[in-house]
Amino acid sequence: MKKYNVRVILFTAALCVLLSFFPIKGYAETMTLTLESVGGQSSGPDYVYPYDFSFDGSTTLTPLMCISYENEIYFGESWTATLMPISGNALFVEAAYIFSLAAAPGASATTIAEAQWANWELFDPGDTNLLNNVPAGYQGDINTMLDTASNFAQNNVNTTLYSNLNIFAPTLGSQTEGGLPQYFIGDPQPSSDTPEPSSFILFGSGLFGLAALWLRRKCVV
Repeated sequence: MKKYNVRVILFTAALCVLLSFFPIKGYAETMTLTLESVGGQSSGPDYVYPYDFSFDGSTTLTPLMCISYENEIYFGESWTATLMPISGNALFVEAAYIFSLAAAPGASATTIAEAQWANWELFDPGDTNLLNNVPAGYQGDINTMLDTASNFAQNNVNTTLYSNLNIFAPTLGSQTEGGLPQYFIGDPQPSSDTPEPSSFILFGSGLFGLAALWLRRKCVV
């Protein structure tokens, strides 16, 4: 009976620690976004990807891409956003495809800026202010991105390629400043929040050592 109890205790301890890394919970429907900083500026008058946010008061900054052109937000402004999945919505899949071009490792400043403008045009087509502010020489590449994204989405509307991405839809009236929150796209789970494999190896080794020590003591006694 004692052996069983100790084993249960060891297993429970292991489970509790693992759940602290990966808690069992439902899909997070909403979160609080706070705009902390931006990563750069296009050759036009507007900031482009990345917009760096903190989620629910976290100190970790997560880069998102803005997909609403007309509305304005301010540094330090917070609001509530609903997370909307990409798969199943052709427009969202197009936005995810374009976002992936900007977020790709080694993407050039021009590619990032063009992808940003492409997503703005995707969600605000025909906006006069937007079209007037597109930097000279960008529109051809932007049109190519939009066409490619549209063709991709037609055949991959239920793709899982972008299962880590979400659309951040703002809850109107939840903002802390006067600016109207914008829509964003990105990954709500910062990679730095995921434990490294070495952490699990060390933890597992420690549990194994505890179990071995206990069994040895039981054999000696």
